[in-house]
Amino acid sequence: MAVKSSLIKTTDLDFQEISENLKTYLKGQDTFKDYDFEGSNINVLVDLLAYASHIGAVNTNIAASEMFLDSAQIRKNVVSRAKDLGFVPASEKASSAIVNIKASNIRNADQTTPTENDMILPRGHNFTTVYDGVSYNFVCSDSVTPTRDNLDFTYSNVNLLQGQYVTDSYIFDSQIKNSKFVLSNARVDKSSLEVSVNSNGSVSKFTLSTDVSTITSSTKVFYTQENEEGFIEIYFGDGVLGQGLLDGDQISVTYIIVDDIHADNAKSFTMANAINGFTNVSITTTSPATGGAERESVDSIKFKATKFYTSQNRLVTLNDYKAKVSEYYPNADAVAVWGGEDNDPPEYGKVFISLKPQNSDYLSEIEKSSVQSQLNQLNMLTVRPVIVDAEIVKILVTTTFKYNENETTLSKGELEALVKSAIISFDNTNLNNFDSIFRHSNLVKTIDDANTAIISNITNIRLRKKKNITLNKSEGLVVEFGNGFFHPHDGHNKDSGGILSTTGFKVDGDTVNTYFFDDDGSGNVRRYSLSGTTRVIADQSAGTIDYTSGKVSINAIKFTSTVNSDTSIDYTVIPSSDDVVAIRGSLIDISIDDIKTSGEIDTITSGESSAGVGYTSTSSSSY
Repeated sequence: MAVKSSLIKTTDLDFQEISENLKTYLKGQDTFKDYDFEGSNINVLVDLLAYASHIGAVNTNIAASEMFLDSAQIRKNVVSRAKDLGFVPASEKASSAIVNIKASNIRNADQTTPTENDMILPRGHNFTTVYDGVSYNFVCSDSVTPTRDNLDFTYSNVNLLQGQYVTDSYIFDSQIKNSKFVLSNARVDKSSLEVSVNSNGSVSKFTLSTDVSTITSSTKVFYTQENEEGFIEIYFGDGVLGQGLLDGDQISVTYIIVDDIHADNAKSFTMANAINGFTNVSITTTSPATGGAERESVDSIKFKATKFYTSQNRLVTLNDYKAKVSEYYPNADAVAVWGGEDNDPPEYGKVFISLKPQNSDYLSEIEKSSVQSQLNQLNMLTVRPVIVDAEIVKILVTTTFKYNENETTLSKGELEALVKSAIISFDNTNLNNFDSIFRHSNLVKTIDDANTAIISNITNIRLRKKKNITLNKSEGLVVEFGNGFFHPHDGHNKDSGGILSTTGFKVDGDTVNTYFFDDDGSGNVRRYSLSGTTRVIADQSAGTIDYTSGKVSINAIKFTSTVNSDTSIDYTVIPSSDDVVAIRGSLIDISIDDIKTSGEIDTITSGESSAGVGYTSTSSSSY
């Protein structure tokens, strides 16, 4: 019997498409030519075949996607593909803090004074802190020998790490090929790993391999990788790339277990146990806890792995520096890199790098030093990398919106809260990153779209930048906003302080008056105090203001105190444009605490005003 068949379309993988293709094929056979499939029993079998084919196609597609880094979704596959490029994902990172400790009036029971060696602060010594009502454990990362002054012992720049030290032990067996030793805990800070090997009574320390080009057959190194279950594995050299191990070698691995919740920004610490039996100690925090981070996300691995491979473990281009910095400091929320020739003023022979950590605005000095020392190992001799603080420019938003009260059941206060929430969401989505742009029209649209009852809004912005100062030291300073200032004409707003305002401060030689800076509308910065509400000008030329470039320069002056508790002065200006751009190491970010929202009933759309009579409008100018 002749078979009049039609080919099945193999490119249609949707369930319904497969089912229809099967029916079309069967109708092309002489046996089923006149068979009505709809509602028949055989239709169930066709759907079953279509379902099985669909599931098979989906699984095949998933399997194919997981073979490639850019399309893989399952973490173990992403990690495996990244490994092919030589990239190892970052592990959890413990929060760290720097403290100074003073043990006072220390005497033994026989009234003698212990020696410095008696009072060594051991590694792993426990400290505690309470942050947001939760208690966290910190440990001393290294043993610290104090300095002694009579009966007092001082421990300077003690590094504390959040978590707890643990030690895993293993025995090497050459019969197990490609031996890898899985750490017993999932939340491991890899930077804290300390590995030692006891071979026939001789104990040697092994270090984490960072550059295989420098490794020989006798180099004592170990390697790490993340296994399919997400645990860290360590393994050793094969006698070619690193020293191999012998049967029976005893392996000891000590590391920090990171807490589930990071204690970044914790500032107050207490000792959990005494130092050599002495508890009379005081602790001063010099750098609050920072740097805590979760293990690297799938999206971050996919993004960084290709950048890492491109850099080929050398630092030549700006992108090379950016890739390496992200590797060395995985807790970076944003990284900016620019050449010294693009700096203001130019500094040739340097590469400037600015990092913003995930849970704070600035790196600690120890973190800066760590990143820079690692970069120094790879950069060209003629180029010097320099780590600088991110320049944070805060946007102060004031918005007044009109709404139709007939279109909502929400109160005025509830609408104002809703608008504030929309502004915060806009900030999180669009800003707080290097090279970002604040587009005023997009924010206006976001506010209008916050609720269907909102008809329009008038939104004004100002810019604020914090400048840290050194007290009791005569020095000048420059505050750069990277955006021009509003200056419609010479002498603009002279009598009311121009477009510049600051927080208060005191200066050497005057313990009474609190001073501020403003401008005269003609390029001069003035220093003044207040007598009631009247400005009393103390210095007509305390500095200069460049309205075009957006730079405020303050002449040398000795500050003795500031209103801000962190010994800083806030500079607030009116920009020339409502669109604000971040340049070089600047970050622009909406100041959440300074968002001002005000809702007004639109009397025309609500039917309260006829022909616009009595309608009030908000000025679009805040100047």
